[in-house]
Amino acid sequence: MTTTTVRTFRAPKMEGFVPAHFNVDSERRLVTVRFDSEVTVQDVVQYLESLKANPAFDPGFSGLVDLTQVMSSEVDFQAAMMLSHEVDPFSRKARRAFVAPRAATFWTVRMYQKARGDDGSVAVFRTMDEAKHWLHIEQSATGNSIQWLSKSYAASVA
Repeated sequence: MTTTTVRTFRAPKMEGFVPAHFNVDSERRLVTVRFDSEVTVQDVVQYLESLKANPAFDPGFSGLVDLTQVMSSEVDFQAAMMLSHEVDPFSRKARRAFVAPRAATFWTVRMYQKARGDDGSVAVFRTMDEAKHWLHIEQSATGNSIQWLSKSYAASVA
C-alpha cells in the first residue's frame, strides 16, 4: 500500500499553522482532506497545488473533504469559479464528497458545486457517515472516522 500524507501551511498566519491535512491512499484510490478553523482561498489553492504535485495522486481518485471543523470561509462564487475551472486537479468523473455540517460551509460547497457544473460527481453532506456511504467507503470495525495525521508523522515534519 502506498500512502502519502502532506501538510500545507497558511503563509502569513502564525508559524507552523496547518489549515489542511491530506492523505493520498493509492490502494483505495482515495484522497482525504480535513480543513481546520477558517479557510481562505489561498489555503484551498495550496492544498490543490500540493495534491497535484504529489506523485501518488491520480486525478481519477475519489475525494472525501472534511469541513466539520471549519468555522468560516472566504470562498465566494468568483473564487469557487476560479478553483473549479483553473486549479482543481480532479477529473470530472472523480466522485467527491464534502462533509459540511454548518450552514455557511454547506452553502459554500453548494456554490462550488454549481460553479463546477452540477454533474453529480460532487456531493455535500451533513455527516461523515452519509459521505462515506455515497463514496462506498467501508466503515472500520470500530466505526471511527478516518485517521488523519499520526503523531509520528506530525513530529517528523515539524
